[in-house]
Amino acid sequence: MTATTTTTTTNTHTQAKPAKTLRVFNAPAPPAVDLAGKPIPHVARWGFSPAVFKNDELRALPFPVLLTAAFIAFNSSAYARDLYTRLDESYTLFQINTVGTFAITTILYWAWAAVFAFVDLTGYPKALFKYKVQPFARVNLRDYARIAVCVVKNQVLVALPLTYFAAKYFPSPVHPDMLQSAWAAVGHIVFNNICTEVGFYFIHRAFHSKMLYARYHKKHHMLTAPVGLGATYCGVAEHLLSNLLPNVIGIAILRPHWSIMVFTFCFIEIGTIVSHSGYNIPYLLSSLRHDWHHFAFTENYGPLGIFDNWLGTARKYDEVMAEGTARHLGDRDAAREELLSKLAAWEASQSE
Repeated sequence: MTATTTTTTTNTHTQAKPAKTLRVFNAPAPPAVDLAGKPIPHVARWGFSPAVFKNDELRALPFPVLLTAAFIAFNSSAYARDLYTRLDESYTLFQINTVGTFAITTILYWAWAAVFAFVDLTGYPKALFKYKVQPFARVNLRDYARIAVCVVKNQVLVALPLTYFAAKYFPSPVHPDMLQSAWAAVGHIVFNNICTEVGFYFIHRAFHSKMLYARYHKKHHMLTAPVGLGATYCGVAEHLLSNLLPNVIGIAILRPHWSIMVFTFCFIEIGTIVSHSGYNIPYLLSSLRHDWHHFAFTENYGPLGIFDNWLGTARKYDEVMAEGTARHLGDRDAAREELLSKLAAWEASQSE
């Protein structure tokens, strides 16, 4: 997110020329040099801390499983049935599908993104700094303000009209008698995420083509070191076609209960904010795959990595992951740990 990190992207992006009219993020950042004052190679700045690789796929698995299990347990309770009965009796289907859906997803987006923004802007808690994937990149309050304006625009001009359209013509049922069984709900959630993986991978990859990248996708990649709030920092067209459309494919096909639709949106929202957060914290969803995409530009187009593995668009990432994991499992580099401590101190000093 710094001027340094942004200018290096022209060397790593091989599919499209960067747009020259967009401003870069230029928050002050420490120099990317080691303790001896020697420049750290660009590729070595990603995943610099061995602790970043602690959160492997096995450690990240319980989070989505427990989140889904908690939702299923709630929906199977008498309290949930009573809640949906009262909603159905008190409001119209249109009101619940518009106001309810938009309010819940919007509040969650800002609240969850604010958690990571607090860490970025204050440097606290210091213990989290070792999990920062790109520790030489920074973002300040001015950068966050610019990102926030874009996010609000996309929520008002894209998400709200799409929610209105879906509620008017394809409303999801709210009455508890329309609730799916526990296993059917799991099937719906899995199917929705698969549809998102398919749609997002191919649409996202298309946005990286020479014909579309500079005009539609370059703005999002100004965040070479992403932040959670910046998950929807993009143009209107990209937000509609790449961020939202894949998420509604499964919903449109299966037409589940309103609660399953909202949970699916929230589940995906939580995941995309974590993947853009810039931190790979143990037992949360892993952010490494998409963070690498912002760093390298030409790999990891899908959220889950299924099609990236099948179609060979994660080869360099796999190499870097293997090296980083080996470094984490082996002897830790004392010099890196010392430098990270200095960077953490620098980070905290900027907020004082």
